[in-house]
Amino acid sequence: MSTGGTGGAVLFDLDGTLVDTPAGMTAVLRRVVAEHGGTASEAQLRATVGRPLAASLALLLGLPDGHPGAERAAARARELFTELVIPSARDLVFPGVPEVLDRLREHGRPLAVVTSKVHRSAVELLAAAGLLDHFGVLACHGMAERGKPHPDLALLAADRLGVAPAGCLVVGDAVDDVVMARAAGMTALGVATGVATTDELLTAGASAVHADVVRLGEALLPFHSVSR
Repeated sequence: MSTGGTGGAVLFDLDGTLVDTPAGMTAVLRRVVAEHGGTASEAQLRATVGRPLAASLALLLGLPDGHPGAERAAARARELFTELVIPSARDLVFPGVPEVLDRLREHGRPLAVVTSKVHRSAVELLAAAGLLDHFGVLACHGMAERGKPHPDLALLAADRLGVAPAGCLVVGDAVDDVVMARAAGMTALGVATGVATTDELLTAGASAVHADVVRLGEALLPFHSVSR
């Protein structure tokens, strides 16, 4: 399937794809787990980055899904993220991302963010990073019946953009992004800037994996160079 041309929508994951937040999110999760008397390895913490906070913290704290303690821990994590990570959000945007988004929009590509963040947190991060105005649609955790890796959020974004699922590309750094895209009948493209390895993304079904969003932009807009 061609990924060039005009008209097709591009649905971007947020953390680890557009903004380099996984390290900050890992630090936040580590602190929340410690505040609750628990411990978790670096691998365990990183494995939850990009997934819904309450479910991730339930897993890390050994609580059942939906437990009120996990919800309180998630609220604490959002508080710490605002305090510790948001102030540096503009510096955490991956190099070249704003330019790629500008070029995609110039070439008629509708853009959306599909994220496991709740809407308030997604808007907070995108605004602080200077990226909010690039996107016509935000599809966030809680806005559909099921989150990633289910297809619901991707299908919601496609519907709100007015583009058929087959005309959408999903760009993400995690296996859940790829699984979501394929379940939604969309093409999945990986970027090796976040939590999953290139092999993991390809095994999950990504059509291709690019080193970063700039390389991806060059593939989507092959006749135009992208500023670095």
